[in-house]
Amino acid sequence: MDKYSSAAYRSFKTFIGELTAVAAGIFVGIQEVIPVVQGHADSDPWKMVAKKHGIVVNGLSSKSVVDSSVRLNLVSLYSGFDLFMTDIRATFNDVQGRAWIQHDGDAPFTALGRNTRPEVDAHIERLGAHRIAAMDHYRLVRNAVAHPTQETLSASKNFFAKNAKRLQDVRSKYGMQAAPNDIDHLTFHDIKLLARVALDVTKAIDALFDPGDLRLQELMAARPIDKTKSAERKYNALAGWLQTQHGLSPERAKRIIDAHLTQELDG
Repeated sequence: MDKYSSAAYRSFKTFIGELTAVAAGIFVGIQEVIPVVQGHADSDPWKMVAKKHGIVVNGLSSKSVVDSSVRLNLVSLYSGFDLFMTDIRATFNDVQGRAWIQHDGDAPFTALGRNTRPEVDAHIERLGAHRIAAMDHYRLVRNAVAHPTQETLSASKNFFAKNAKRLQDVRSKYGMQAAPNDIDHLTFHDIKLLARVALDVTKAIDALFDPGDLRLQELMAARPIDKTKSAERKYNALAGWLQTQHGLSPERAKRIIDAHLTQELDG
């Protein structure tokens, strides 16, 4: 197996697992609390319930609590994807041996296409146009929630309307007719869908930027070697580094190390 996974992908996978689990817990918790809150004969029942826990809050409604929870979790989830891309760019030169090219105003997938090697399959085909549309939709949702202006709200709504077919493809291929939704009708299903799409997209991005055996061999050869260690311990150290740093399968790590050792002997 030619398994490869960057530290950025592995970190994102851990983050997204925690976020979706907690988001589900919060959503369920709110649903359980709503009947209790509604049972208070008060004009501001959430204020009365919050007071029991030493929290001061005014003017909340059950609907606003549910809706805001979904919206803010979507912001956090997409921001995690942004951090994944930041990590990819930060290590790109060291891993790939070339500079990342970024232009002002680049959308994430525009920059990805520019930095993909020519010999790699077209990145849109590899990532899926429907998944790119879903990620761009939630990026604009994130923008409108985090920076609420008429401009960001219109951008989100216009994109959703103009990309109806591709977003319908997302519903079909992910078997989730309840999402994606436009910014005015977001539900917990949008969190579930974005989590699934983001994991698929980041995994595909990792595959696009797999540096290849030769580059991994170069990176390994540049590492300092402790000549006091036995050949077996040096071999295990190199294998451990390839598997831990670059997420390689044991089989691929062995192939790269064997090629490196053969080259050393021939040299």
